[in-house]
Amino acid sequence: MRSPEPISLTRLRREHRYLEALVQAGEILGTALDWEQTIHGVCSAVVNTIADICLLDLKDDEGNLRLVAAAHRDPELTPQLQRAGIFLRAKSRPATHPVLIAVATGEPIRAYTIDEEYLRTHAVSAEHEQFMRRMKYRSLIVVPLLSVTQGVLGSMTLVRTDETEEQYDDEALRFAQDLARRCTNAIAKAKLYEQTLHVATVYQKAALPARLPSCDGITFDAFYEPSSKELLVGGDWYDAFQLADGRIAITVGDVLGHGIEAAVWMSRLRNGLRAALFAEPDPTHALEVADQMLRTEGREEFTTALVGLIDPVRNTLSCTSAGHPGPLVWDTTGEVMDPFAERGLPIGLRNFGPVAKTAQTLSLRAGAFAVFFTDGLLEWNRNIAQAWSRLEAAVARQDVREALHPAHAIRHCVIDGSNHDDDIAVLTVRWDKLVQPRR
Repeated sequence: MRSPEPISLTRLRREHRYLEALVQAGEILGTALDWEQTIHGVCSAVVNTIADICLLDLKDDEGNLRLVAAAHRDPELTPQLQRAGIFLRAKSRPATHPVLIAVATGEPIRAYTIDEEYLRTHAVSAEHEQFMRRMKYRSLIVVPLLSVTQGVLGSMTLVRTDETEEQYDDEALRFAQDLARRCTNAIAKAKLYEQTLHVATVYQKAALPARLPSCDGITFDAFYEPSSKELLVGGDWYDAFQLADGRIAITVGDVLGHGIEAAVWMSRLRNGLRAALFAEPDPTHALEVADQMLRTEGREEFTTALVGLIDPVRNTLSCTSAGHPGPLVWDTTGEVMDPFAERGLPIGLRNFGPVAKTAQTLSLRAGAFAVFFTDGLLEWNRNIAQAWSRLEAAVARQDVREALHPAHAIRHCVIDGSNHDDDIAVLTVRWDKLVQPRR
């Protein structure tokens, strides 16, 4: 029986570097959802292991290639690699750039040795030829980034230079193709996520009211901010609009869950509440309609919501809650109140227990102030008690209540910095003066 050939130490070292590159790249590809961050991280991992230079070119929206990431084993030389992108567009010789060939054919290219003949044949200009000489190109692999659904996304170029005196063989080409497949999947996933996130965010913001009501003696202000963690685009909303009889309806709520589906349901429920209130200006009835709407669809999720009516003639605020907190109210006695403490069950669960039959009503005086909000304002640091205390303190402050944008001021009084895991919606109402009843 023939004994197996001994594995050389050089081969063992090379395979160890390939494995190390895959491990480093895999950690990046498995966690990143920002495609630009992903490819920069992969380039850095590659030049630390199995390449001296790594270039990654992607197609833009018009189909033109552009260099989007580059790394050199010597970090001081990385900025010089940015000029490599110019050579994909500028041609003064009848030569074809290897990246353009790989992207056009969908096939990989390997140059075992880059010599004078290769430079003359493949350099697209004298400047390109000088660039490869200056970077000391010795051996090169270009692999296209092939997506099953999106076609060729771009290419990855690996270069060995004279500094390491290594050349790429067939084994290196197989490794590069495997790495390219992993990169393609990660980039396609990240781009799809980016598009989905953009659609959800635009949809969510478009569902908010374009303008707030204008009412003599009453000032409205609102603030909406999506989660600082983009994956958590959610279903928070606020709404305020004037009814035919002159009263002003307010709704705030939070759909359970995140993403485009939550944003879609938020829009449907918000519009459903609007329609119910226009048909019958009764907060309790509106929540019943929304509850029926959710259960008719057979959805298992639930939604917290609060519906209020402002009567500018009788100077009252009436509210009914479906498991939603607030509003907090400051009156001229200097007290911050939580007057609508009967929360009830959320929309989607209201058939499982008793709910309020009528809205609670509060009489107001000139100078009164109310803040409606979603739970993102209270849960930003998982310390609801602290956030509630901060909210009460903010509402008690005259400079906050009389600010040009009190909703913005409240957000910044309650939340430290910009990091929060949930959407935030705040709507404030200030009674600057009372409207006198018509005689």
